[in-house]
Amino acid sequence: MKKELKLVLLSVLLFSLAYPPLPLGFLAYFCLVPLILALENKTPKQAFKLGYLFGLLSNLLLLYWIAWPIFSGYYILFLAASVAILILSFFPAVLVTLYCLIQERWKGKAVFAFPFLWVVMEYSKSLGEIAFPWLNLAYTQSKYLSLIQYSSFAGAYGVTFWVVSVNLVLYFYVKSYLSTRKLVGMTLLFSGFIILPLLYGHYAMKQEVMKDGPEIALLQGNIDIQTKWNPDLTDYNFATYFGMAKQSAKKKVGLIVWPESAAPCYLAYEWRYLYLVERLTDSLGTPMLVGTQHYRQNGDYTFYNSAFLFKPSQRDFQIYDKIDMVPFSERVPYMERLGFLNKLQLGQSEFSRGKNFTIFSLPESNFAVLICFESAFPNLVRRFVNHGASFIVNITNDAWFGKTSGPFQHSQMAVFRAIENRISIARCANTGISMFVDPYGRISQSTRIWTKDVITEKVALQKKKTFYTKFGDWLPKLCLILTLAVIVISFVPKREQVK
Repeated sequence: MKKELKLVLLSVLLFSLAYPPLPLGFLAYFCLVPLILALENKTPKQAFKLGYLFGLLSNLLLLYWIAWPIFSGYYILFLAASVAILILSFFPAVLVTLYCLIQERWKGKAVFAFPFLWVVMEYSKSLGEIAFPWLNLAYTQSKYLSLIQYSSFAGAYGVTFWVVSVNLVLYFYVKSYLSTRKLVGMTLLFSGFIILPLLYGHYAMKQEVMKDGPEIALLQGNIDIQTKWNPDLTDYNFATYFGMAKQSAKKKVGLIVWPESAAPCYLAYEWRYLYLVERLTDSLGTPMLVGTQHYRQNGDYTFYNSAFLFKPSQRDFQIYDKIDMVPFSERVPYMERLGFLNKLQLGQSEFSRGKNFTIFSLPESNFAVLICFESAFPNLVRRFVNHGASFIVNITNDAWFGKTSGPFQHSQMAVFRAIENRISIARCANTGISMFVDPYGRISQSTRIWTKDVITEKVALQKKKTFYTKFGDWLPKLCLILTLAVIVISFVPKREQVK
């Protein structure tokens, strides 16, 4: 197994280096080749061990920042991060186990199932209360805009399918190194895999983008965790954003955006701060979106991670409550079904799920809000678009993760959400990266992390719903059906030939 271990370690290294912030996305085109080679002629049991090793090491290298809050004194989150990584490592282990079960029946032909299995694995990570769809292979390609424009048809899962298929071509290239004819064929096939998406991408990106939406100001306050959640410094938090809001209003913007939890309190019930925010909105004459926390009381208290939209001269503000929670951090999974889990204390895990797809209204347009982690869920975004959003605002607080790769990985997801729905995204982050993304994934402005900044820009309104917006995750569902069919057939005994 020494050879196989070396191949898995090589695959882990290439896979991990392909993700942001490193500009090495092209490594994704052959990062799975060593893994596939390592799985040749392996039993399902051997494959599970290799797959779990791949998952564990790659998750440790790419998701180490989940445990970063321990450096801010949130030690319990280290346990949550450890549990998350151990669970996430099972997904590739199950994938390669199924692959080897198929390989036992179909031999060398089983390799063609690999792209389908990989897409199913990624899709399964987006389902249920422990959903964490973070390390999708598609996100390695966020800098190659001309290659990923077909996401408007197949979603990010289509790009994942494409990347794994490119790995298969290169796998056959390695297996055919002694055959000149096969090498030529694989070279032509690889060229086709690159050229066809490029041609479509260049065509799509020639379309004119009319910035006919409101001018938006994104306030990046750059307030660290200790300061933000220190009750003695609440005035400082508000003073910071009040000053930035007044600065941005000089440009006569149509919307001012504060990041996630910029108002570090239950703003609806903190009458002094609520009054100050409403008075500021009136004096500026500009709608203001504020990230805060909220609770409701219907017998028991329910707590929410929320966003409030304040409008000039109006005392009723719209509210959006975050729908998709970060498992083990914002919410303990299955706590309603398994009552004993309520006894676990994991920091902010008391939040409840929002139930409404709130569409915020401005004088000439409507928009939806994604709070932090929600930008990782393509189906959630398309549902907001189908509910009438003409642009998206994403507010987040990545200060939890320090100067790690986490904020960079997180920001690049907005590129895919924009392309999938041909919609503009304004991303406002407390400590960065704040940015504007057009409907083709182009980032027109962005901030540095851990800097205080204000950026403003007009956004384009969504004109036409894409195939993906209309039909959603059709590709992973198709992959799931085909994969199940192949697995079922693999377990059906072969008929013995009659002599």
